[in-house]
Amino acid sequence: INVRRFFLFAEESIKKATEQFTFEPNDANTWVKLQAMIENFLTTQWRAGALQGIKPEHAFYVSIGLGKTMTALDILEGRLIVEIGLAVVRPAEFIVLNFSHKMAES
Repeated sequence: INVRRFFLFAEESIKKATEQFTFEPNDANTWVKLQAMIENFLTTQWRAGALQGIKPEHAFYVSIGLGKTMTALDILEGRLIVEIGLAVVRPAEFIVLNFSHKMAES
């Protein structure tokens, strides 16, 4: 139950965080900012003991970008896609969450 509760908490927190990027361009600058923000949040959770691993890279990863989580078509259609792996049970055994956010069109 604690694992499920943590995933619900993480998912809601990250969804709320991505909302502030709705009107940003879907480009590398936005991806870097969003990745850093999510990594900061997850580092805090790791330090609090919610994620397993002796190093942050054993506890989680955040992937975002062209050729990683998005195609050129995704970007043209305004889709921002983030993949997050969380190790809540054992280090480096990631449960993957995918987030898709529709960016505002100009």
